[in-house]
Amino acid sequence: MKYINADNLLDYAFVNEDALVYPLRGICICFHGYTDATMYESSNDFARALGERGIAWVFPYYSVWGWMSNNSQAFNEQVIDAAYERLGADESLPLIVSDGSMGGLTALNYLIYGKRRAKGCALNCPVTDLNKIFSDRWDFRRAILSAHIEKDEPLDDVMERYSPICFARDLPHIPYFLAFGESDVYFCNTQMPPIIEQLKRCQLQYTLLTVPEMKHCDLDSHPKAQAAYREFIISLIED
Repeated sequence: MKYINADNLLDYAFVNEDALVYPLRGICICFHGYTDATMYESSNDFARALGERGIAWVFPYYSVWGWMSNNSQAFNEQVIDAAYERLGADESLPLIVSDGSMGGLTALNYLIYGKRRAKGCALNCPVTDLNKIFSDRWDFRRAILSAHIEKDEPLDDVMERYSPICFARDLPHIPYFLAFGESDVYFCNTQMPPIIEQLKRCQLQYTLLTVPEMKHCDLDSHPKAQAAYREFIISLIED
C-alpha cells in the first residue's frame, strides 16, 4: 500500500521544518529505539542544531516493535520518499542514517536493504546481534517474534539476516560513528565488541566513543558526547 506522501507526511514522521534553514544541504534520518513512541510538535535541541546548518532531521513514527519487520521497513521507505518530495530534495544531497538501540540496528539494515545510498551512519548504543539479544533478554523476545512471525523461514535465519554482525562484510565503505555508554553494561559488553571486531575485519572506517557513566542511549545527558555525535553528522554533510 502506497499511502504516505508529501502532504500527509507529518502524521507519520517529524521533520524539523520549524528550524530548517535553506538551502537544504542534507538529510539525516533518525530511527527510534524499541518502545519509543515519541511524537514531536517542535524541534528538540539536536534537530534544531542540524536545521540551523541546513540539514533536515526526519524522525519516522514506525512501529515501536519494528525490529526490521517487513511493515516497518516499508513504512520507513515511504516516509523517506515523502520527505524527499516534501523538502524538494535532490537525490544527490547527502543522506545520513542514525540513531540508537533498535534504531541503530534499523539504520545499519537500511544500508543493506534501503532504497538510497547513505553517506554515513551514526549509531547510539546500537543492537548489533539480534540472536544474542533474543537469547539473553526475555523482555525483547515477544517483540522480535511479533515483528517476524509472518515470515516462512525459521526465526534464527531471519534474525541472522538482520543482525549487523552477520552482514558486516556487505556494509558500504562509508564513515561510521558508534557511541556506547559505560553504564549501559549489557550493550557495552555484548553488543559493542562483536560489531567493532567486524568493522575492523572488514576494514571499515569508524569512530568509537565510549562515554563514562552514560546509560543506554542517553547522549542527551552527556553534552560533549552528543556534540561529537552531532558534529560527525554535520561534517559529512558539509564535506
